[in-house]
Amino acid sequence: MSRNRETVLSGTIIQGDDFRPLEGYLCVRDGIIKEIGTGLVDSELQGIICPRFVNAHTHIGDSAFKDPPFLPLRELVGPGGLKHQLLAKSPRAVLVESMRRTLLDMIATGTCAFADFREGGPEGVEMLIEALEGLPLTARILGRPDDGSLDIHGSAWGLGISSTRDHELEAIRQMANGARCCSKAVAIHAGEAGTDDISEALSLDPDFLVHLSRASIEDLRRVAASGVPVVVCPRSNLVTGAGLPDVKEMINLGITVGVGTDNVMLNSPNMFCEMELVSKALLHDDRQVFKMCTLNGAKIMGIDEKAGSISEGKEARLMVIDKLSDNMWGSSDLLASVVRRARPSDILAIF
Repeated sequence: MSRNRETVLSGTIIQGDDFRPLEGYLCVRDGIIKEIGTGLVDSELQGIICPRFVNAHTHIGDSAFKDPPFLPLRELVGPGGLKHQLLAKSPRAVLVESMRRTLLDMIATGTCAFADFREGGPEGVEMLIEALEGLPLTARILGRPDDGSLDIHGSAWGLGISSTRDHELEAIRQMANGARCCSKAVAIHAGEAGTDDISEALSLDPDFLVHLSRASIEDLRRVAASGVPVVVCPRSNLVTGAGLPDVKEMINLGITVGVGTDNVMLNSPNMFCEMELVSKALLHDDRQVFKMCTLNGAKIMGIDEKAGSISEGKEARLMVIDKLSDNMWGSSDLLASVVRRARPSDILAIF
């Protein structure tokens, strides 16, 4: 019910940082969650009220050439690989339009924020900023120097490095130091093609690592001891043959784990798909999986005071899922059904 910029939603609220279902209502005023309570109230919209997704690792710049041939990881996305060849040949207008289409798809499938590794130096960051214009998404853009320059763009949130094996370690240290001098974050891929780049990645004291799909238990223990969060991208790892990350051990060791959909050339940015795979194949803990796809990603991106969970005072970045849809009808555990079977067509509304 909307009145004087106020909206009341009711149903099953997946609330708080522990994501416990609450039967009740939620009042939003001026985009902020003002009240959460129990009991029946009048409302125009009822359903399963959830926080929207935080996609903690994407490469949306390659949205213009989706579903390439199955190739080894290095041939597909490594330096000089197919991805970079196609990026070099694609007109700027096509790249910007393809990115905007992906951003619109993110919104439609429940995502409110994302962290993107941007190729192409400062101009690559500019293209994403242009594609984002007017869209209700929070973007954490991690730029990458180009043509030997250390410049990643003043508007970039941080530095995103492909792997220590792709560059001289000293050059990467200079990039990381330059980023930190500008109060920017540093993130790096590691443990995707092998384990030899994990120690070097940790030596850079990154703000977070991406993948660790090939990490050993000892590797994960070192990561846990360092306190560095990890973003996993299992659908991407399946496509590239990088193996699946040991998410259960990461959680057991106390690592903060977020989830990303990675390259749009390989996968849609649909977090429902990623969430289902993590739950069914890697971690039989629906509440923890949902947290990985929402609050943990928000923590990694530094926006958890505003987004990632439903609490009074937070921004109302919400989606309402139809628990009476043909797909969801008959659920015995609504949170489990959201994690394991819900899909974008079950969304009634996005806030």
